[in-house]
Amino acid sequence: MASQSQKQQIIQSIKDVTNILVTVSADPSVDELSAALGLTIFLNKLGKHATAVFSGKVPPAISFLEPDETFEATADSLRDFIIALDKEKADHLRYKVVDDAVKIFITPYRATITEADLEFSQGDYNIELVLALNVESQDHLDKALTAHGKILHDAVVSTVTAGMVRSSLGTVDWHDDKASGVSEMLVDLIDELRTPKVTMDEQIATALLTGVVAATERFSNNLTSSRVMTLAAELMAVGANQQLIATKLAEGQAIKAEEHSELEQSKQAADAADDKTDD
Repeated sequence: MASQSQKQQIIQSIKDVTNILVTVSADPSVDELSAALGLTIFLNKLGKHATAVFSGKVPPAISFLEPDETFEATADSLRDFIIALDKEKADHLRYKVVDDAVKIFITPYRATITEADLEFSQGDYNIELVLALNVESQDHLDKALTAHGKILHDAVVSTVTAGMVRSSLGTVDWHDDKASGVSEMLVDLIDELRTPKVTMDEQIATALLTGVVAATERFSNNLTSSRVMTLAAELMAVGANQQLIATKLAEGQAIKAEEHSELEQSKQAADAADDKTDD
């Protein structure tokens, strides 16, 4: 019952705000990254200004989800940009969107305005709600955010955690120890946030099913429950391609294993060279 209450608190927080940061840990799993992708895409579709920050290397297994179109590597885009001008020189201010540019028009008052009169600076982080997926603590956050404690101080922070992971990061931790992972949990969250005009689509379903398939090791481990299978069928009905996902995850694992093997060979070669030098 407590878990349901925490989920409802997160749902209400999402409804109440516009600017949302979705984040993961410093070493996220495929499930966590896929969940962050699906959630961010849905929130933006819902009309929110959602940004997902991940500064690490994206695993090859999810490259087909086109994560570069969603993830930001830094928190820079979350800050206001401030243009300052002596108020005695400005009589009127307006802006106009012209093609792909926003033009700001400053009407002077008995003065001439030049570039030298303008001061540029970075303002506060424009974030109202932080949604952290399987992040245990602030030290566990993605490195792009660990240095920006002000974001966590000024915003409402909520976490979604599954299985053995528990969090002390936010004021609300929606936890499900029976869930295969956070992707499974977010299917329920999105289901309750959807509207007649904004629902789960093929892109979101594919991202979340990728997380579920990865967490359950292609429906082969003990996290594969009847609930997981029902949920997978629902996502496939929306358009998620389970066979494509399984193939891409297998290819990603093969690439990762090859990279690990090459790294080990390089390390062994370096050790052998060091030993030869010592001789």
